[in-house]
Amino acid sequence: MPKYHLLFDATDKILGRFCSQIAKKALLGEYIVIINAKDAIISGNKKDVFNKYLAKLNIRTSTNPTRGPFHKRRPDTFMKRVIKQMLPRKTVRGKEAVKRVHVFIGQIPERFKKRYPNLKPQEIPKCEKQRLFYYNKFVTLEELCDQIGQWKMQKIEV
Repeated sequence: MPKYHLLFDATDKILGRFCSQIAKKALLGEYIVIINAKDAIISGNKKDVFNKYLAKLNIRTSTNPTRGPFHKRRPDTFMKRVIKQMLPRKTVRGKEAVKRVHVFIGQIPERFKKRYPNLKPQEIPKCEKQRLFYYNKFVTLEELCDQIGQWKMQKIEV
């Protein structure tokens, strides 16, 4: 079993900047655990962000819509997909890097705690929010997932 030794908290981190740093670390061979994915933020006006992602939901194949594309609607799978899109998709190196990243909506559930002993949260210095809270122009990933899909802020199973 691989040793996970990097734990990152996504609370109040800008989604794109945070995921790009995680993708770089995963490509270097690090085993990473991300907690509080629902608290990551997307910068921009709420209405514009919601409309952008709602427009993406209308994209499908015209011949057989059951073939996809399928859109992630839970905060943890949404964040994992963002990280996956920042990695090389068709190489073995990129596929292995995706497997090294584990994302959780909230804290680590009790049933997985024994997999990750002695992890302490670390910081990524380039991911700080700058003046977003002053201008109030951001959306949390939890709000976005609630708006675009079937994930209605359900109780997180521990």
